Amino acid sequence: MRMTISKHQLNATTYGLILLAVTLPLVSIAVSQIFLALSILSFVLEWCWAKRERIVFPPICLPLVLFMFATLAALIFSPEPGIGRAQINKFWLFVIIILVVNRFDGTRVVQAYHLLFLLGVLASMMVIAQFIVTMQVNVETRLTGFMGNWMTLSGELMLASVAGAGYALFSKPRKVWLWIAGFGVMTVGLLLTLTRSVWIATLVGVLLLLLMKHFRWRTLAAAGVAVTLLVAAAPGVIQKRIRSVWDPQDPSNYARLAIWKAGLRMVADRPWTGVGPQRIPRVFYEYHPKPEDRQRSGFYPVHMHNNLLQFAAERGVPCAVLWLWLMGRLAWDHWRGFRMSKEGEIGRTVSAIGFAAIVVLFLAGLFEFNFADSEVLMIFLFLISAPYALRASQQPCQPRPAA
Repeated sequence: MRMTISKHQLNATTYGLILLAVTLPLVSIAVSQIFLALSILSFVLEWCWAKRERIVFPPICLPLVLFMFATLAALIFSPEPGIGRAQINKFWLFVIIILVVNRFDGTRVVQAYHLLFLLGVLASMMVIAQFIVTMQVNVETRLTGFMGNWMTLSGELMLASVAGAGYALFSKPRKVWLWIAGFGVMTVGLLLTLTRSVWIATLVGVLLLLLMKHFRWRTLAAAGVAVTLLVAAAPGVIQKRIRSVWDPQDPSNYARLAIWKAGLRMVADRPWTGVGPQRIPRVFYEYHPKPEDRQRSGFYPVHMHNNLLQFAAERGVPCAVLWLWLMGRLAWDHWRGFRMSKEGEIGRTVSAIGFAAIVVLFLAGLFEFNFADSEVLMIFLFLISAPYALRASQQPCQPRPAA
């Protein structure tokens, strides 16, 4: 009996540590990664305790492992491999997939959604508080909440908003008005970040979830009216930021177009292994024949501001294709899981959220290298692992044969 209780307590401890690791990036990346390291240790101890336990691996292992090998190959062939090790070190975050798949079930996933949404509201309230104190919001001095960068903050709020909207739509919690209020707070927080790509991606993600729930023309009409009213009521700085999407002379628009052109030249020059991990800032002006842009406002060629082009330019076309395969496999698995689940089942909710998370990260990643943002990546890995966790928890346990 004592052994059974100890094993149960260790399992609960592992779960608690994973829960904090995948939700606390909204508050502190350092604290969340400490909990991730502890959860790995706890998982290993628990696995050693139950020697017959089978570790479940999701069906994305092949594209994920090949993507990692392609990144390693790019590092090996890089002229400066020493500066690119940070991208290899980041691979340890992907253990989140194994932890979630093997330690989460429907109840635990729902608890994680609650905590993630609550922390998203808290982070948004921090942004609103910063605005109240400074009484200003502009592109030059953006609000960052608990984070050090507005892109990180907006990416996290995007994923938390989509997860909360999906849960409220499909699971219909008792106090749904609390979820609506929280979503409203996060919407304000997102708007105050002035991050256009995340605005668009979040809007598409929520609309996608609405259509997955109610596939009717009235849904589109209602969403269109709601967005129109929201834009009309928005402050001038928000409306100006929205109009800037179509302005080719906007500093951010000019920078992205110029950076993308340079990135395509990098791909043409070194298509197989790229210019090398972390080397884009060092070689950028070799491919961009306008050195005067160094002094241009909003011109930050630290990366390609596009996930797919970043991988192609930095690590080679094969690596970019493997990443695209990984994202496509995730999207297919979760869409199929959604279609196969029945109305009212938790699996339908979790698959819908996982699918929407892939869509919004991909869309926002057309204008930002968000896949390399550790805080955003950790939350994303949880959301896309949760559907696999439910399927694994519903399968009968098959112990490994004794040696």
